[in-house]
Amino acid sequence: MTQRMANSNSIQQIEQFTSQIVQFLTLLETFYQTLSSETQALKTNNTEKISEIIPVKHQLSEQLSQKTQAIESLLQAETLTLATVFTPEFSSQLSSSLRAHIQKVIELSTQCQNLNQSNGISIQILSNINQHAINLVSGKETSNVKLYSASGETHRSTNTNPPIGKA
Repeated sequence: MTQRMANSNSIQQIEQFTSQIVQFLTLLETFYQTLSSETQALKTNNTEKISEIIPVKHQLSEQLSQKTQAIESLLQAETLTLATVFTPEFSSQLSSSLRAHIQKVIELSTQCQNLNQSNGISIQILSNINQHAINLVSGKETSNVKLYSASGETHRSTNTNPPIGKA
């Protein structure tokens, strides 16, 4: 009878784990769609859309973090970790549908990381361009600007022009 209860408890935990992974995957898909929207907004220079996306992205990030913690807590009860579950050796013991979900989580996580990193780089580049334009308009010195000469060699700019709009 104790063995039957142990098996029943184990089956329940497997079902909980599967449910948690499916929920995580759904959140991850929504996060990827949000990142894709951010990419499009960056490409079209739609600052209003970017401003709308930021809180959504933050909220989804928090939900993903909470779901990860819930999954890790569930696994700790079985003295497992996410790293262990995501190994090919361990996942071969799981059902084919759960393996497919885990594989999708791994692939989508990588895609999200790459897309988020790309968006971050784009935002940083746009920020640098905007700051440089503001500096030019206001007449601030920009000592870190590298310009290219006709021969293709870099040299530091010397800001000798008065700011735009000053007499």
